Amino acid sequence: MNMMISEAFLNDNMMGPNALMLADEVAGSLNLKPGMRVLDLACGTGLTSLHLACRYGVDVVAMDLWIAAEDNRQRFTQFGLEKQITALHQDVNDLPRDRPFPEDHFDALISIDAWHYFGASSPFFDTNLVPFLKPGARVAVVVPGLKAPFTDGVPPEMAPYWQSGMNFFTVDWWRQLWQQSAFLRMDLCAESEVTDAAWQSWLGCNHPFAIRDRGMMAAEAGRYFNFTRMTGWIDK
Repeated sequence: MNMMISEAFLNDNMMGPNALMLADEVAGSLNLKPGMRVLDLACGTGLTSLHLACRYGVDVVAMDLWIAAEDNRQRFTQFGLEKQITALHQDVNDLPRDRPFPEDHFDALISIDAWHYFGASSPFFDTNLVPFLKPGARVAVVVPGLKAPFTDGVPPEMAPYWQSGMNFFTVDWWRQLWQQSAFLRMDLCAESEVTDAAWQSWLGCNHPFAIRDRGMMAAEAGRYFNFTRMTGWIDK
């Protein structure tokens, strides 16, 4: 973990299972070098953006819809990285219309614990993101999901916690979806090996949502949830 980010800062700014643990599991596949341009898609409070900028020396666009750009900018300034990380408040679904970036702009794309909110359809990746990624750009996504499909519906013990739009799917489901891209060539689509550690880090902090999730994860008891990690590159 990036030692620049203290445990207290991490706990104050987590929005779910430890994003730095999840990012570390796939960041090496991006082949990052200083000066590269990286899109951190749905970055939340910018923890992963801070981590990538500090550890790899890359220039990051920290894009999120839920968190105000000014709030993230203040966090980046706190670490002296406001010139290296650009905070952007943007809906990924509006990218084809708004076109906030030039074509073939980014050397890499990373998205941690967010893809299920916007990317669970086959046209999404090619339409919304590929135009802004360079040929050969690397891609790394970690998304929450299921160890096995709920073939008989949501289990009764999970029903009180289940929300519409969660879009939790299996590794095989995501693999089949991503294979439909005309431009993405996958290196890896597999279950994360840090799911339990990332969840325990989140449940141990005092965020109100973490406290809420303790009951859900006690009911889940390690039977259902995982994370899918996917890495690949753009062929266009």
